[in-house]
Amino acid sequence: MGIILAKKPLVNGRFSLYLDCNINGRRKKEYLGIILEAPTTKTARLGNQMKLRLAGLVRLQREMGLLNAKYLEQLPGLQDLSAAPVMELPSPDFFKIAKTYLSLYTRKDKRLVQAVFDQLRKFHGASELPLRDITRTFCTRFLDYLYDQLRGTTPINYFKKFKMCLNYCVEEHYIDKSPAERVRLSQYNEVTKEILSTDEVRQLALTSCRNKEVKRAFLFSCYSGLRWCDVQQLTYQHLDIPSRRMTLIQKKVAAHSSNPVLHLHMNDSALRLISLQSGKPSDRVFQLPSHSYGLRVLNEWVRKAGIQKHISFHCARHTFITHIMATGASIKTAASLAGHSSTRHTEKYIHIIDEAKQKAMDSLPPLPEKLV
Repeated sequence: MGIILAKKPLVNGRFSLYLDCNINGRRKKEYLGIILEAPTTKTARLGNQMKLRLAGLVRLQREMGLLNAKYLEQLPGLQDLSAAPVMELPSPDFFKIAKTYLSLYTRKDKRLVQAVFDQLRKFHGASELPLRDITRTFCTRFLDYLYDQLRGTTPINYFKKFKMCLNYCVEEHYIDKSPAERVRLSQYNEVTKEILSTDEVRQLALTSCRNKEVKRAFLFSCYSGLRWCDVQQLTYQHLDIPSRRMTLIQKKVAAHSSNPVLHLHMNDSALRLISLQSGKPSDRVFQLPSHSYGLRVLNEWVRKAGIQKHISFHCARHTFITHIMATGASIKTAASLAGHSSTRHTEKYIHIIDEAKQKAMDSLPPLPEKLV
């Protein structure tokens, strides 16, 4: 029987401390949630010394607990040890962990992750957030707060980023299990983005835009259903203009979809938008600005066209799927054209089609008040 203080190497020269316990022939590891930083500064080295002393005390306490349990009956004089107070480990500050997580984050939506942590600070209302205080109840309350403060799918997207950071805490052995693991997110059975009518798409085409590439790309998405990330990476080698075909790997689902390759037939309108510019196979079809700047241009263009809707670039994709289903395409065909791996994601558009049918019926002229 024995308990040894050990270290597990992490990234960037850091170590996670744990207890290697051998009790009655059974091995068990107990991670302490204590991280030794890379000893690159004097402050880090002094901090590591204090953490090692604390970890040593924890190891001693665990060992005394085992000895107490083993010899308590044989040595009654040690019974008083059972009443000794249990030392509580200091809980790491989640905001400090989040800062490290953000520094290691390499995806393009880094600003979104920062916005999530900003919302968390407003919700918590304190400069520090002990990790032990983040319980399932805390997570549920934070999700409710996001629903109150934000709209559309933004609360769900924010909470997913929050869960990713908690998963990072599990990976780094700060905690054993994420408290947000079993928090259920509302699954919308409807499209929360705005949909453009055919007349509104035509009105946009007839309205000038200060960035012609943003206009061309948005209209192309209305006629192809491509996401911003796919339009942005589209090159001429993805296009077979004589055959009117486009083939590309969808960037958003490439890592987890069973069918990320999209084969799409281009109609006359899509071809017209492509033929406005040509280039080498490796050249990008659309010379687009950053996503945030593109949204500003898009909003200005939509207002100029007299459309009073909150339009994002992703609305073009929703418009495409809704229109092809409204013109009679089966749900299986619509799923294939949208690049969905199954019809589950496409089913949420059915209610929009039903609403369009209802509006069409309601638009019929009324009968005269008096019938002969």
